[in-house]
Parts: sequence; C-alpha cells; structure tokens
Amino acid sequence: MKKDKLIVSCRSALEKKYGSKLSSILKDLKALQAADKKRGLNSETVFVDDAALMKKYKSPAVKTPGSAKQHKFAIDGLFRHFEPDYLLIAGAQDVIPFQPLKNLLFSEDDEDELIPSDLPYACEAAYSTDPGRFVSPTRVVGRLPDVPGGSDPAYFHSLVQDVTASKPGKQRQYRRYFSVSVHDWRLSTQESLRNIFGDNAGLQLSPVLGPEWTGTQLKARTHFINCHGALDDPSYYGQKGKKFPEALCSSLLAKKISKGAIVAAECCYGAQLYDPSLTETANLSIASNYLLNHAIAFAGSSTIAYGPAKGQGLADLLTQYFLINTIKGASTGRAFLEARQRFLDEMGPTLDPYELKTIAQFYLLGDPSLTAVAVAAAQGDQRQNRRSGAMAKGLALNTFISVPKPAKEKKEDAALAGFLNTRKLPRGFNKKVFVNETKTSPLTRGMKSFTAPVKFHVYSASTVHGKFKSTKVLVVKERNGEILGYREYVRR
Repeated sequence: MKKDKLIVSCRSALEKKYGSKLSSILKDLKALQAADKKRGLNSETVFVDDAALMKKYKSPAVKTPGSAKQHKFAIDGLFRHFEPDYLLIAGAQDVIPFQPLKNLLFSEDDEDELIPSDLPYACEAAYSTDPGRFVSPTRVVGRLPDVPGGSDPAYFHSLVQDVTASKPGKQRQYRRYFSVSVHDWRLSTQESLRNIFGDNAGLQLSPVLGPEWTGTQLKARTHFINCHGALDDPSYYGQKGKKFPEALCSSLLAKKISKGAIVAAECCYGAQLYDPSLTETANLSIASNYLLNHAIAFAGSSTIAYGPAKGQGLADLLTQYFLINTIKGASTGRAFLEARQRFLDEMGPTLDPYELKTIAQFYLLGDPSLTAVAVAAAQGDQRQNRRSGAMAKGLALNTFISVPKPAKEKKEDAALAGFLNTRKLPRGFNKKVFVNETKTSPLTRGMKSFTAPVKFHVYSASTVHGKFKSTKVLVVKERNGEILGYREYVRR
C-alpha cells in the first residue's frame, strides 16, 4: 500500500538504550506521524524488528540489532511494499546502523578502512560492502538521529519538536549566509559561494577569525563550512600554512542558531555522530549540536573528505548542490537526492576513487520531508511526477557510470612518465592504480576511444602537524597510453 512517508526504527535497540524511558521515544514517533498528517502526508512508522508486522509487509525482519545486512534487506522490503516518497531513519547508528562500505583508498594517507554510509538505503541495489554497487540513488532518505550511546530521550524529543513545529520560510532569509573557510582554501570556497548565493562577500577565514562567532553572524539561516575536521572531535579547524586554529566549536553554538537553519559542511568527519561520553570534552559533535540548536538539516561526511584547494570538485560540489536545491524550495531530502544524482551525472561516466568515496560518505541528517523555503504547493500528481523522474534518473545512472577497481601497479609508460616530469611530486609519495571498465552502448561499440578501459593513477603524500594530517593528492586519468587530464585534491 502506497505511503507518502516511511519512518523506520528498531524497537529492541531503543529499549536497550532507553529502558523505562522508551515511552518518550514512542510518543515522539507518534508526534511525527501526527505532524505529517497535518502537512498532508500519509506516513507509517515501522519497527524493523517487529516480526509479525514485517511478515505482514512481506519484508524480512531484523533478528540481530546492529546487523547492517539485515537492516538493508528489511528496509528494501519495506520500500517495495510502501513505495514511499520519503524515508526517515529514526535514530543514530546504534539504532539503525550505517551501511559499512569499503574504502578503496585505505592507506597510511587515508585511514578510513570503512565508510559508514546511508547511501545504500537510498539505492535499489542489494546489500554489499562495495561502494561501486551504489551509484544509482533513487530514494529520498534522511536520518533524524538521537545521541549515540545516550540514554536520555530529551535530545531526540528536542529534534522532534523542531520537526513538528517547522514551517517554510522565505527564500531571501536563506540567501543570507554564514560561511567560514580554511584560509588556504579560500579561492575554492569563494567560488562555491558565488555558485550558491551569487556573491562571496560574507566569507570568513580561519585564521584569523573564529571560533567566537557572534549570535548575529550565526543567525543566518544557511551555513556553508569548508574547514578541517577530526575524528570524534567537537570542533572544526582552519589552516594557514602549519597553523590549525579552531574555527568553529560545538560548545559555542548554543542559542545562536536560527530555527529552520540548513547546514552543509565539507569537513572531514563533518557530520560524524559519536558517543560524547567517550571523548575528552564530552561535547556533542558539531552536527549533533546544530540539530539540537534548531537546524533542520545538516549535510556532511562520516569520514575523511577531499576537495581541491583551488577550483571545484568532490565535497565542494555535493554540498553546494544540496544548498542550491534546498534554497530553490525542494524538500531537504529531495534536495540531497538530486545533489547526489547531479554529482554522479557530472563526474561520470568514469568516477575516480575519490569521487566514489565522496558519494558514499556524505549523508543527510534531519527529516527529509521538511521544506526550508516556501514554494507553491504541489498540484495534483506533481510530487509523484517528481518521484518518478528521480527514480528514472537514478536508474539511468547505473547504465553508464563506471566505477574504479584496484589494479596492479606497473611501470609508467612514456606518456605518463613524461607527464609526471612536469609535476612536482613530493618525496615518499604513495601510488595506487585503478581501472574503470567503460560501459558501452550500441552507438560506441567498437570505438576504442570510448570503450577502452580508463586508468586512474593516484599519487598521495601526507605531512603531520600535531594531530592534523595534511594530504595532497594527484590523480592522473589515462586511456590507451594517452593522458586525458588530471585533478589535484587535498584532505579536508
């Protein structure tokens, strides 16, 4: 039976976290459904470990809380049954787990062995740990988290109150922005801001500014952040040379964020959810604290992210596409799905391994059915037409997007060696090679310039400055011994 929105959670995981306080969480889930009804959405809440109910819906129930594989199968089954326009995951990763995807770049320069991801929940493809299986997103997905490891339902209740009270604002309110960037990446961030807002006059640089931002500065409804992030760390950091000062601190956000704010962060671990009791400061992550202070959407990465110091690519693109779509009036979930699809379309047909990691690591926190900017109400079957269009676009991506696979390293041929002589590779660089088998069509079959495999030659090197690691990357694209181009990335 068709539903506009599906809310999924895991009752046994919630019982383990909240014990006798579980009733508060259950009441909040009912409040979400009631608010959806007032907004004209027919929603359904399902616990994926409810065996009887899941059997009724012809979907396999979760028998082992925490099993990513079982949760993927369960949610896929529910999607087939309800065909929802929106999927809201209720709870952090200790309630509904992230899907673990292999990081093809895992090395001393990139310590992420796995990428915790919500991307597979947005795709039709069956469970896998291969990120290359999930390059055709078709579903609108967002996660309304509680606090990992937490036992106080007050945090989740606060987020639910913001969702149920949310009302779209005016576009001009969201065109006023707060943005802070690492000094060394200022040219890239300036370009991103021009693409999103038409100007970059409001850009703040760290150093020398931050982390003591005023309430007036943080009051802006849209926040765009291009800084360093660190594992299980409640701050973002700037950079100028070898200096990495704090640029934004979780503890300094309280009572300064406007209700209905939307946030996009390019930072490494920018949207990471962690148990604050296991950290030195016991502060919530920045993403968690933005939501607690009334932001309704936060797009960011679960792991080490990348982008160019100059120009545009990777994290720059996915985050700005999300903000552009949201400011135009799309629901936050549709804005993020369309950002994913646009990123894949424009980076394709051959993704390099950094592009594949980017699409896997960024996710949306917040209720995906909320609209930040008021637009004319959808008429008739307009929302269903958009949903059908998104499905078609997502499925089409799978017909031409080619993903990288690790390959054996060989001695550079003449063309590659000649090209490398024009670049200043750092000492002690690490090298990886990836091959993309190009997907063919009847129009290109037999044409070697279109069908021959593409190789990506990756050269990376890092320097350590205290707890910070600066990584520079050169990716050279080659086909049939011809250099097609190159890209330069830095660790965010």
